[in-house]
Amino acid sequence: RILHLLVAGGVTAQLLTSLVMVHPKPGRLPNSWYEVHESIGIAMLAVIAIYWLWVAIRSVIRGEVLMLFPWFSRLRLAGLMDDIKITGRELVRGRLPAESPPRPLPAAIQGLGLLMALFLAATGTILAAGASPSGLSPALRAVKEVHEAMGPVMWAYLVVHPLLGVLHQLAGHRSLSRMFGMG
Repeated sequence: RILHLLVAGGVTAQLLTSLVMVHPKPGRLPNSWYEVHESIGIAMLAVIAIYWLWVAIRSVIRGEVLMLFPWFSRLRLAGLMDDIKITGRELVRGRLPAESPPRPLPAAIQGLGLLMALFLAATGTILAAGASPSGLSPALRAVKEVHEAMGPVMWAYLVVHPLLGVLHQLAGHRSLSRMFGMG
């Protein structure tokens, strides 16, 4: 719960600071929001790395199949495709699919969100470490372009992910209640 809250808060802070920060360029200094964005981003890399470590440890302790990454397993991909079909059928009926047992689709979506957050934190840290007053090298400029291109994708995730949590809560699944220790 704490790690999820830290990631959610950090991603939200990063997206908000990205709206008001001034990027450094040759002859132009960054504003303080850029420095805040940079500092939170480096901290987020550590938090997300700890989150991944926790996910791995928890999956080993519980003997769970790591459903966050179905992409390289035929069996897990088949389970994901089945869950997508079940979800589609339930949505056509005007319902959300049941939460139990743990389902591959929500897990895969969470895995994609964590991968995006890790990617953004890693590329941002690379930029912070490699930037110089004279500007960015061509390689770092490419990293910057990809980093910035992922921002809108993370905005979409930040809107959709909590919205789906609220919809599941309203459907009686109590997912948010369990997440925040209320039931």
